[in-house]
Formats: sequence, structure tokens, C-alpha cells
Amino acid sequence: MAAMSQTEIRRFLMKGTFTGKLATVREKGGSHVVPIWFVVDDKNRKRGIGDIVFNTGSETTKAKNIRFDKTVSICVDDQTPLFSFVTIFGVAKIMPYKQREVLKWATKIAERYMGKSKAQEYGKRNSGEGEVLVRITPKRIIAGKDIAV
Repeated sequence: MAAMSQTEIRRFLMKGTFTGKLATVREKGGSHVVPIWFVVDDKNRKRGIGDIVFNTGSETTKAKNIRFDKTVSICVDDQTPLFSFVTIFGVAKIMPYKQREVLKWATKIAERYMGKSKAQEYGKRNSGEGEVLVRITPKRIIAGKDIAV
């Protein structure tokens, strides 16, 4: 297995339609893992890859778990040979609802996963009242490429 540079990690995270597997901590203990659509926001990058941004309903299990414990991890993997992965350990923050901001990010995320032609439709659908933006600030990253070599 070979290590990835910061540039390779960022490129890998935004490759195609890889989903992230988000792990949160339940209030009564245990973990909760779900796939998410996301993008990387370079704007606030001081060092490293920038924040992971996704949207979700404010009353989903993952949102409730993040309110309880902001510590999260996300794993993104390529399941085709030679196999690669990035695991991010970080702190999540639920942003206050601002429709314009949620629409902006929901549309960017939709464009990545549904294509440019459906981005506006899915952006609107995923930015209504009750939707929130979540930002994950990476604290530690483990990444490996070409694991099967």
C-alpha cells in the first residue's frame, strides 16, 4: 500500500460519485454509519484538504448524533482493483439554516452525484426548511492507494 499526498487525497475525495460512509456516535452508545453525498470545500482550507460538506434533514439520526457528539469519521473507498481509501477523523458542525447557503451547497452536491442537468432540481429538493448543512473539519487523515499491489 502506498501513501497519498494531500493533493492525491483531495483529488480522490472528489473523484466521480464515491460516497462517504459517515460514522457518528449515538447518545445511548454505539455507532451509526450511513452513506452520504458530499463535496470538499477548499475555501476555508488553511492546510490540508479543506472541509467536507454535506446536507441532511435536521431531525435525521446523523444530525441528532452530531448534536450529541461532534466527533465523526468518514471513509471513502474505491472498491475496484487496485483499491484505495481515505478515512477522515474530524469534528462536525451543523450550520444554522440559511436557505441560500443550503441551496448553494445542495446544488453543488447534486451536480456531483446527479449531473449538471439535474443539479438545480435536486438542489431545490434538498434545501428546503428542515435541511441543514454539516461541515466536517478534518483533524486526522489516513489514506492508502493501490492496496492490492
